[in-house]
Amino acid sequence: MPFAALSMFHVASVLFAVSVSIAAYRVLPDTGIERAAMIGTAVLLLGILIAEGIARRMERRHLLGRIDEERRARLSHSKAIEDINNRIAKIGPGGNQGDLLAEMRLVRSQLARLAVPRTGAEKAPAAAVQPIADSKPAAKLTGAALLTATTEALKENRIDLYLQPVVRLPQRRSAFHECLTRLRDAEGRIITPDQYMPIAEEAGMTSAIDNLSLFRCIQTLKTRKGPDLADIAFFCNLSNYTLDDGEFFEQFAEFLSGNQEMADRIVFEIEARHLLAASGRTKANIDTLTLLGFRLSADHVDTLDLDFMELVRRGASFIKIDTDPLIRDGGRSAGSVRESLSNAGVQLIANKVETEDQVVELVEADIRLAQGYLFGEPRQMKEDGWRMAEAS
Repeated sequence: MPFAALSMFHVASVLFAVSVSIAAYRVLPDTGIERAAMIGTAVLLLGILIAEGIARRMERRHLLGRIDEERRARLSHSKAIEDINNRIAKIGPGGNQGDLLAEMRLVRSQLARLAVPRTGAEKAPAAAVQPIADSKPAAKLTGAALLTATTEALKENRIDLYLQPVVRLPQRRSAFHECLTRLRDAEGRIITPDQYMPIAEEAGMTSAIDNLSLFRCIQTLKTRKGPDLADIAFFCNLSNYTLDDGEFFEQFAEFLSGNQEMADRIVFEIEARHLLAASGRTKANIDTLTLLGFRLSADHVDTLDLDFMELVRRGASFIKIDTDPLIRDGGRSAGSVRESLSNAGVQLIANKVETEDQVVELVEADIRLAQGYLFGEPRQMKEDGWRMAEAS
């Protein structure tokens, strides 16, 4: 029982005891002053005993609650240590424990950024978002609730990986896959980038969200192996936020250098305009990726009036061009663009293919790689595995 409440109870007990003494003296004719005082004192002592008993019971309940909290905290801490020890044991004596430590440092640094969002941060241009036909319902959240759900999803690793095929024409068999991430709130509803990006920018959290999503994507591909994923390269989007984030990129490069066996499986996708405009630290970070053996893809190309050879000089091994301008632009033919890129050792991918007529024109122009909803919507990689479905 709180001290203030206990004191008030004692005061009330005194007043009640005095009242009982006066009443006994006046009501009972044989009661003298001394006997009335004794009755009042007995009542007072009884009240004090009751108060002390209640106080001890409440204090005991409070202490039991604290003991239970401490016990749960110890169990949680022990489980975290056990998980880390299990991961180290899986690496084995011949494994790269430095890689694990680098991975843990990288995740911890990004979670720390999410814990303390900046206010009044300078806004960067909104990131382009490719829509996904999600089978799960979208979360209908706004404002602070949306920001909280986003940060909690990242902290608790509620990040789902979706894959969309890049097919080889005319067979339409999967040649590559593009990785896209979606977050889930506590109730399992999808949170898409077009929902959380604007509010994340206002809170100065865009870089941390992009970085952690990218890293979780790489983590998933690193741990998923099997016949359905063998010899398949995956396109992972690399935002300008990430390329310009010196603190994160240094740790990310350290992680990649310890996993260079992934270089044949990962293609980092950068917006063409960012690749062309890259300078200073951003260009140095891009060069680091190519030095580590990772390939680059330039995307978001919606015109043929572009210096494709400069993209090649800046490291692009793939260039994704939107299908409509690719086959409709009167200034240059799709075939001539493909031929010039092929001569430079670069593969052209026709993006956003939506109709069979477009496929016919692409095949006639000898363009052999294509991506779009016509060949398959992004599909979620499940925890128990993922089977690559050939586009129909």
